[in-house]
Amino acid sequence: MVIVWIGIGIGVLLAIILIKKISRTSKNASFKFGVYCKKCGYKTNGLKCPRCESASNRQSWK
Repeated sequence: MVIVWIGIGIGVLLAIILIKKISRTSKNASFKFGVYCKKCGYKTNGLKCPRCESASNRQSWK
């Protein structure tokens, strides 16, 4: 029975922490990723840059 009370207490504590965290962040700042390549500025939508990837492959063969 004591283990159940400890589990309930931990669950309530985690719920309070997550609610505080959600209320502090803005709706747009919760998830971000890079849309553009940091090296060349090409739009990649979060994927690997095909321009920089092919350039690095060409340099490795030389």
